Amino acid sequence: MKLATLLYIKNIKGEYLLMERLKDPNKGLMSPPGGKLIEEIAETPAECAAREGFEECKIISKPEDWKLMGIISEKNFPGIGNIMIFLMEYKVLLNELPEKCNEGEFFFIHPDKFLDYDIPVTDREFMWEKILKSNGEMFMMSLDCSRYPVLGIRY
Repeated sequence: MKLATLLYIKNIKGEYLLMERLKDPNKGLMSPPGGKLIEEIAETPAECAAREGFEECKIISKPEDWKLMGIISEKNFPGIGNIMIFLMEYKVLLNELPEKCNEGEFFFIHPDKFLDYDIPVTDREFMWEKILKSNGEMFMMSLDCSRYPVLGIRY
């Protein structure tokens, strides 16, 4: 099973930082930045968030600057297989748009406008709703992506 983070970064207007991805998975779609944990060094999700925040967004942060919002496991995600994703919230507001990186171009988008953009099916149907309604409480869910884009919930 692969392990990864997605980074949920907001600005003062309540908009989230999304990236139009240049690479798979989710190439051409709007998704939060993030990346895979380095298993060889037993990297924690918070350490991964700090590293990926710098690599993709040039955010200088510490693991303590990130909060675990939720955990999603996806069974048989196309092109990846089984993956567990740690949804990490940046505790600091970011008001400057990061420069484009080798992973994609960044945009701040208000949650009211998410459905106006091409976002991954898993994000559209499950993740954003959970994140926006979590009220600071951590959540977990398991998705069966075997028939992607049709998803099954496995709690």
